[in-house]
Amino acid sequence: MIAMDRLEACVVRAGLAPSTHNTQPARWALDTDGATLFCDTECGLPVGDPEGRDAALSCGAALEAMVLALSAEGVGADVELADDPRFAPGNGLETVAHLRFVEGAEHGLHRQLEDRFTWRGRFDAAPMELYGWSRPDARLVLDDKGRRWLAERNDWASLQIMRDRAFRRELLDWMRLSPGHPRNGVDGMNRAAMNMSGPVALGTPLVLGPLWPVLDKAGLTAGLTSEAAATLSAPVIALFHRPRAESPVESGRAYLRMCLEAASLGMAGWPMAALSDHPVTNGEICTRFGIAPDRRLVQAIRFGKPTGAAPPRARKSLSDLLV
Repeated sequence: MIAMDRLEACVVRAGLAPSTHNTQPARWALDTDGATLFCDTECGLPVGDPEGRDAALSCGAALEAMVLALSAEGVGADVELADDPRFAPGNGLETVAHLRFVEGAEHGLHRQLEDRFTWRGRFDAAPMELYGWSRPDARLVLDDKGRRWLAERNDWASLQIMRDRAFRRELLDWMRLSPGHPRNGVDGMNRAAMNMSGPVALGTPLVLGPLWPVLDKAGLTAGLTSEAAATLSAPVIALFHRPRAESPVESGRAYLRMCLEAASLGMAGWPMAALSDHPVTNGEICTRFGIAPDRRLVQAIRFGKPTGAAPPRARKSLSDLLV
């Protein structure tokens, strides 16, 4: 139904999907009639994602990217999720889903796979035209009062999480603070993606390492971790929520589509993961913005028109993505 070289090209395009800390846990086994998606839990985050929920979301995004990439080849995919996969870090390769190829039609959203990117800096101050964009699974916060409140709570939650020494060490492990880092163009978060200057990158291991307790005691860490200026420059903050009982793989599929829809409007985004990861702010947001108890706040992401070019992508090679 599809030539192997075109199928491999689809795998590469699926690899453009976002993943937590750019871990890229999705792996593929291919044949001309179908494909199987696995999660490589060896590249998981034992501290930040001990249950593997973020890994499952990341694999869900890659799964949906694959479905869209296949559509560009005129191929559809019947998707069957695996029963009860365990995404906990260090659990080896876990089967996520099986895809059976069928006849299909092109879905125009695939064109945004190459255009979508994350943007940590400030956004353009010009008004953003949304052309009526809305989603039933995203509360779009557009008003100044709501965005200011979210900016303050994001800074608070980020600082609480960063006070965990083990989390800081894990975060540093996934940062590519030098262009000469052996995995700078492969995975993790490079300086360009983090909007980080050379001097700041040079000092980051000290600030997040041995100097942190001293700086925190002196009350200086809040200023170091604050992203309020960038948050307030975003004209849109999307509070992405899904059914609480839903598989995180399915939630990841929907999350990718939201990000691609935003890209089609000329927007880039930056996840404010602390808001959903910290139980206090997660609960506060659900209460303030009317997210029902049967829904899960999966992610808060600021969207806007970037003020610069897309940073270079760090992506694993085709050989790394295949099993």
